[in-house]
Amino acid sequence: MEPFSDFGETESPLTGSVSEPSYFISLPKNIASYSLTSQAILEELRVRHRRLEMHGSAEITPTLFLTLDSIPELLSKQVQLTEAHKTNVAIKEALRELAGLTEYNKDPVVYFYPFILLVDQKLIFRLSMISPQSKEKTDVVPFRRSCFKYSIDLVDLLLKNRSNRDLNLEEENPGSILLRSDSKNMVYFFPTKLSFESELESILRSSMEPFGPLPVKDFIVDVVTRGKETARLVEIVPGYHFVLPNGSHHPEYAKHFVVQLDGLRSYAFPYLKRYANQNKYVGFLEKLTEIESKLPIKSNDLLNLNPSLLQDLTALLGEFPFDQFTSEESIRVKNGIQESLIILNKLSRFLSEQKKEDAEDELFSLIQNLSTKIEDNTKNTLTLTKLNLNAELKPLNLNSEPEKKRAMERIVKTLSDTYGCLEMKEENFHVLFALDQKYLSKVEENTFKLAKSNHEYRNELPILDQIRNILKNRSDVSIDKEEPNTSKIIDENVDNFSVIPKEPRVSFSSLQEKFHIPIGVFSFLTIASVVTVVSLLIGSLEFIVSGFLVSFFMGLILGYLYRKDGKPKQNFEKQKQETPKENRSLNIAKVAESFIYPKKFNSIAEKVYDYKRLRNHIEDCVEDIKFQLSPADKNKDSNKIVAEIEHAILQISVVMKIPEAIQLKNRSKELILSKSDFRTILFRTQLAEYYRKEASLYKSDRDQMDYIQFIIRELEFGYNKYLK
Repeated sequence: MEPFSDFGETESPLTGSVSEPSYFISLPKNIASYSLTSQAILEELRVRHRRLEMHGSAEITPTLFLTLDSIPELLSKQVQLTEAHKTNVAIKEALRELAGLTEYNKDPVVYFYPFILLVDQKLIFRLSMISPQSKEKTDVVPFRRSCFKYSIDLVDLLLKNRSNRDLNLEEENPGSILLRSDSKNMVYFFPTKLSFESELESILRSSMEPFGPLPVKDFIVDVVTRGKETARLVEIVPGYHFVLPNGSHHPEYAKHFVVQLDGLRSYAFPYLKRYANQNKYVGFLEKLTEIESKLPIKSNDLLNLNPSLLQDLTALLGEFPFDQFTSEESIRVKNGIQESLIILNKLSRFLSEQKKEDAEDELFSLIQNLSTKIEDNTKNTLTLTKLNLNAELKPLNLNSEPEKKRAMERIVKTLSDTYGCLEMKEENFHVLFALDQKYLSKVEENTFKLAKSNHEYRNELPILDQIRNILKNRSDVSIDKEEPNTSKIIDENVDNFSVIPKEPRVSFSSLQEKFHIPIGVFSFLTIASVVTVVSLLIGSLEFIVSGFLVSFFMGLILGYLYRKDGKPKQNFEKQKQETPKENRSLNIAKVAESFIYPKKFNSIAEKVYDYKRLRNHIEDCVEDIKFQLSPADKNKDSNKIVAEIEHAILQISVVMKIPEAIQLKNRSKELILSKSDFRTILFRTQLAEYYRKEASLYKSDRDQMDYIQFIIRELEFGYNKYLK
């Protein structure tokens, strides 16, 4: 194994203590103390930065900086340098001087920061060198920001490409990757060697050959920060992150756990056995030997390790009296073991939490499927849905009775709170009768008709009565509130049954279509009044009776003439017809929906997007989506079809905008959700619970709490405006 060389480390992997970065580059105090090669490089930097100042551009472009790969060619043109000063060895030593890594020159006078280029579909790293010479001190932050801004899209591409690769474990001794030995066969242990930081260091080191390594810790910190912002990286401990692979990332935790545990065993046991033998720690040696015999060496066996064995190992290693050993080797062993134990315990905690989350997600997925089953069955058949809970629970593979009981109670409570349900259980019988209460009266009517020929439906009539009472007692507002535009269900089997005709009811609106009542009454009263007054004035009452008859008939005639036209009025507005383009967009949405909003998922958060994450996910799935589209779409340019898919998906989605006043730098400015999911109470409730759990982590952060509480309020109270 090759020796491990320092790579300008400034951060402790486990404590996260970062030495204060040098934001200012100072001019060399004694230029004569630097080698001629270093002086030539500084002179070239001075000339390069002078050109940049004369250019006067407000935008700093990293491609205009001096880069590491161009130094040999530049020095080859320097006639004042001897050939010895132009060799790779001389250049490497000069760069160490400029970086402040030598014994005599410890203050950096050059700032190194990489940027990325895309050349022939490959990511190429270039190391820019920054050392402005116009001022005594120069702030390097603008240069750092410029280089990273220039590379940010390619950093995203780097993380995306890395997420497509799975971590492959060695069949035996997978932890050997964490061990290195030097020329004296001294074994060194690097618990963070499997981290993304270490992987990025390796990539950067290869790009610096043969002149590296040089300190570029700021770039690594910036990439990791970007990875966390875009949810591509997950932190185990400060300084130890790994890339989340596409799809389920749960196995990744287990793989890192296996590598860490096997690496710790391979490193710690030989040393601790030797120390225990030398100092006659008989009891410790016996326990160590016993645990070693139980620890497997194969990856598959380590993946299924009993959690209690890890607890025993952690407790045993914690008992070892490292304080009694003061040699350099013993301190190195102690530090390596302690760092590894911190990582192991964190990974073990993650795995334990994931196991609970997996069970929770599986249960949620089951409840969602049952919810869909109830809604579809009620709408399509207008009958009760009978759920055999023991059979429905089998796919969860729950072993213990308490787990089964808790899951059963959760299913019954969630469905009962959402729908009209009645639970019936005996020793070997546990059934839940359920229906979507929006169709309650229709289900009752249909079941009554079906009961005339089928005695099984007769038994459901009292169940329906109990469900109606339950819904009334809880004042359910959804009873018989059928959604608009719902197609009317006609059951052909019901048509044969006689239905008792109901007496027709004459409504005021239907009467208005035949006779205008106000006009008729007003005409009758007006004419009758006039006739009466005239009769009284002329002193002849015989005209009153005939006048009343004339008034009555005139009222009828006028009421009929001014009746409301019952014919539907012609709508002169242009009816919007569905164009072929809209049909095509709808077809794309139907195909893409199963990829963007899948029925099965690991966490409900996976169904929540913002614009950037939605675009990235579509790009990941575009080839699979194109495969199911029409031949014309398959041949289209990927960028164009991605834009069309994004447009189609947004037509079937809800976009929840976060108010500008509570937007946060590292949080989404909008939430994009499936409209069909958003319509269901169950989805909104579960998503709100997810955000409540997240809020519990930010109790002391007022800004985060305002952000999360807004989302929860919209999910629970303000959802109607998104469904219009």
